[in-house]
Amino acid sequence: VGLGTEGPVQRGWGLWLTSVLAVAIAAVFVGARLLQRLVKRSGLGTDDYMIIAALIFSGLLSLTECQAVVYGYGRRWRTLEADTRMIARKWFYGANIVYKVVLMFNKISIASLYYRIFAVSSNSFRVACHVMNAWIVASSLAFIIATIFQCTPISAFWDRSIPGFRCFKNELWWISYATIQISTDFALLLLPIPKIVKLSMGRAEKLGICLIFGTGAFVTFASIYRATTIAASASDPDPTWGPIPATIWSVIEANAGIVCACLPMLRGPFVGLFGPFFGRSRKATTKPNRSYHLTWRSDKPHESADVSNRIRGADDAMIDAERDSEEGFVT
Repeated sequence: VGLGTEGPVQRGWGLWLTSVLAVAIAAVFVGARLLQRLVKRSGLGTDDYMIIAALIFSGLLSLTECQAVVYGYGRRWRTLEADTRMIARKWFYGANIVYKVVLMFNKISIASLYYRIFAVSSNSFRVACHVMNAWIVASSLAFIIATIFQCTPISAFWDRSIPGFRCFKNELWWISYATIQISTDFALLLLPIPKIVKLSMGRAEKLGICLIFGTGAFVTFASIYRATTIAASASDPDPTWGPIPATIWSVIEANAGIVCACLPMLRGPFVGLFGPFFGRSRKATTKPNRSYHLTWRSDKPHESADVSNRIRGADDAMIDAERDSEEGFVT
C-alpha cells in the first residue's frame, strides 16, 4: 500500500506508518504463537482461531487506514477535491467498522484462553468465561451495527451534501464505545488473577505469571489514552484532519491487544531472559531428572492433575515427555 500521488501527506504519514508497522509486529507474535502450538503438538483451540481472525481483520484495518491516507485523510479538508474527500471518508468509514471487529475477536481470544487453561478448576469460572464472551459479542455487535448505521442515509457519512441527513454526535458516540472497551479490558485483566494466586508455586513465580498475563494493561492504557484524544478529535470541524490522533491510537490499541494475547503462550523466552522470576531457573535446564509442575490447590486430585496439564513448566530435557500437555504457554 503506497502513499500515493494525491498530494502532500502531512499529518497522515504517522497513521500510515503506524498501521503498517503495528500489523507487522502483531503478525510476528501470532506466527510465534502458532509455531509454539505446532512444536508442542497441542493443537489449535478457539482462542487460537479467534486471534487469527483478529489478525486478518487487523490487516484489513491497516489497508483501510492506509488507503484513507492515500486519498487525503490527514490533510486539511479544504485542500481536497470533492471526489477525493468522499473516497477518503469511505475508507475511513470502513476502518471504523473493521476496528471494532478486531477488538471483538481479540477479547474473545483472551477469554477463551482463560477458559482453556483455568476452567477445569470450577464451574463458577466456566460460567464467568461464558458470560464474559457473551458480553463481548453482544456489546461489540451492538456497536458494529450502530457504526454501520451511524448516519441516515449511510452515504451521509462521506457525503454531507445530502439534504436532511442525520448522524451521531462524534464525541458522545466515541466516548461511549471507549468506556465500554476500557471496562471490558479491566475485567479481562482481573479475571485470571484469583486462579493464578491459587497455583502451587512460589510468590515470585506467581508474580511473573501475573506480569505476563498483565501485559494486557498496556492495551488498557492505550484505550484510556485514546479516550483522552477523543474530545479534541471530535470537536475539530475538519473531518479529515481532526481525528488523526485518536485514529493512530486506535491502530495501536488493536494490534497491541493481539500481541498481548499471544504473550502467555510465549513464556519460554521470558524464562530464558529472566530465569526463576518467570517460573524456571536456568540451572534447572542442566538437570534432566527435574521437572517443574504448577498444580492447583484443590481437594479434588483430578482437578489438580487437569490444571497441571494445562499450566506446566518443564526442563528443556523434559520437553518431549511434556508434549501431551494441552497448553504450551509455560515451556
